Formats: sequence, structure tokens, C-alpha cells
Amino acid sequence: MGNNHSVDNLLLSLLKKILLYRLTRNIDKELQNRKISHAKLSAISSRGGNWFNRAFNELEDMRVTTFIRTITAINKKTSGRDNNPVDVNHILDEELFKISSVFIDLATNGAEYLLNNDPEIRQFFRDIKFYVDALKALDSVLSAEELQSYEQILNRISTERM
Repeated sequence: MGNNHSVDNLLLSLLKKILLYRLTRNIDKELQNRKISHAKLSAISSRGGNWFNRAFNELEDMRVTTFIRTITAINKKTSGRDNNPVDVNHILDEELFKISSVFIDLATNGAEYLLNNDPEIRQFFRDIKFYVDALKALDSVLSAEELQSYEQILNRISTERM
């Protein structure tokens, strides 16, 4: 499977992008539910410009303080209207924690170890294909090397099943 360390690093980079994709899409769902545009969120969170749209499209890794300000800004904007505060568990959902858990396992043990010892990892890699396809649709987000490393894992999984 190529240089294992290099494949592991590329897969870690891919998983980080998937985490950011999921996080920004979860925030976007909360915005849509409250009819708040990306530009409006940027303005009310004191970020200026079209910060959230850029973060959304380029998968910017926002700081914890920015994340907290983002949630606070959404809640302030909607406080008088429907008093429906953002449930942080809708943004930091179970799927994010599953991806993060695999990220930690991959960083600690490597893909080779996980493929040989974690019976659920094969299904995880199949399941994230949805995210990989979504990332491929974004401009210059996913590198050819990240995609190739992911495809190597999928090919290995499919040939082992035979």
C-alpha cells in the first residue's frame, strides 16, 4: 500500500477536510433553519466581508473562539424572533465525533494496523465516500495524492472481500 507513513498522513489530511466539511455544513443547516445568509453571519459575528462563505467553500479551520462567536451571533440574531437557540449538539454531532475518533486511531496506529485489527474500519472508509465525492466537487480542496491514498484503501478493501 505504498509508503505507509505517507499514506497515513494523506488520509489524516483527508479526514481533517471531511471534519471541516461536516462542521461547516452543520453550521449552514442552522443558518438555513433561521434564514440567515452567510454574509449576514459574517457581519453579525464581527468577522466582516464574506468570511463564512469563504470558510464554507475553502474549509477554513476556524478557531474555537470563532466557533463560539459564530454560535453566539446566530443566537443573538434570532433571540427576539423565535428564541430557538442553536443546539451545539446539532453542529458537533455524532458523525463528527466518529470521524474524529478514526482520525485519532489512524494517527496513533496507522491505516495498516486498523485494516488488520479494526473490523469496523472498512465500513467507515466506504461510508466516507459521500464526503470524498463532495470534496472532489469543491475547487482545489482535495489533492490528487489524498484522493489516490483514499482510493488505495478502497481498492484494498474491495480486493480483500473476494
